[in-house]
Amino acid sequence: MRELAGSLSGWIREVARTFKDNEADFFTIIRRTLVLHMNDGIESSDDPVSKAFNHPVGHVTEAALEWWFRQDLQDGKGLSEILKPIFTQLCDTRLASFRHGRILLARNVIALFRVDQEWASLYLLPLYDWRHAAGEAPAAWKGFLGSPRLYWPLLKIIKPQFLATASHYTDLGRYGRPYVDLLTFSALEPGNMFSKAELATATRSLPTSGSQLAAQALIRALEGAGMQRTEYWRNRVSLYLKSIWPRFREINTPDISATLARLCVTAKENFPEARRELKHWLKPLNNPDFVVSKLLEMKLGQSFPEDALAFLEAIIDDKAQWPPRDLKACLEAIQVSSPELKVDDRLVRLRNYLRRHNIE
Repeated sequence: MRELAGSLSGWIREVARTFKDNEADFFTIIRRTLVLHMNDGIESSDDPVSKAFNHPVGHVTEAALEWWFRQDLQDGKGLSEILKPIFTQLCDTRLASFRHGRILLARNVIALFRVDQEWASLYLLPLYDWRHAAGEAPAAWKGFLGSPRLYWPLLKIIKPQFLATASHYTDLGRYGRPYVDLLTFSALEPGNMFSKAELATATRSLPTSGSQLAAQALIRALEGAGMQRTEYWRNRVSLYLKSIWPRFREINTPDISATLARLCVTAKENFPEARRELKHWLKPLNNPDFVVSKLLEMKLGQSFPEDALAFLEAIIDDKAQWPPRDLKACLEAIQVSSPELKVDDRLVRLRNYLRRHNIE
């Protein structure tokens, strides 16, 4: 069986989705595979989730989960007596190789929590505690963040661990992005169980790269608001910027400035409010082309000429080698909408910048 381990466990995972009858044999193979690998070690990996999916322990864990998902699952029904001892054994952190199984259980924690909250609270949720045995919390969070979703009843139970994860952002590797997305989206939800102070502390403990991801999440959230963008800006994003977004100027990197400039133009009808809220974060961009093109596309120069000019003044350095390709069109739109700005020093500076590049 050891010689066949990889092929056999991979096969049992595949048939788990469709087989009928012979369940005793199915679970016998799962249990024997776990016994076979019980004393194996585990190699460190930057992506333990991928390792879990490709290890025999991960295969049979996924097989058990696939079989379970085919059953009549109901909230509060409890795990079946045939699955509970298997999943309980997988959660034993003394068995290093079973971490492959724990990762896949963590990936499906919401379903397990809904069906059997008592079991999940006792055996699975402790894995998310950063004070737990070395390696377990990063692996559990990476498992969960491989398929992340906001589920408030679960987050209420693991609230301290969820917030503490911000301080362990660098331990998450590529799973840092989905964590920051969850943290940011949870902060945008009204009436959640986190206080603004808790969310601000967690968000401000992120490193600069995490803050950059949070700003990107704000853009996606605002874009996803569709026809409700104005209300979403005023009732969600603006409040987030005032009470949760970091205030330390040292994180105002060129990338963050560029992302917040994009957030301004994404606000559309609320562009003036967005510019005023974020004006201290705006500075000359290394490549302002995209933002300037969006400004033109959304006709913000026509709708808000004074704010559009102040925005362009902030993000464009006339010492840059090449001007943005749509800068001329933006300035013309501003001038047509508000002719008195033709002699404004800011507009004159940007026009002279274009002339130096033979753009009249």
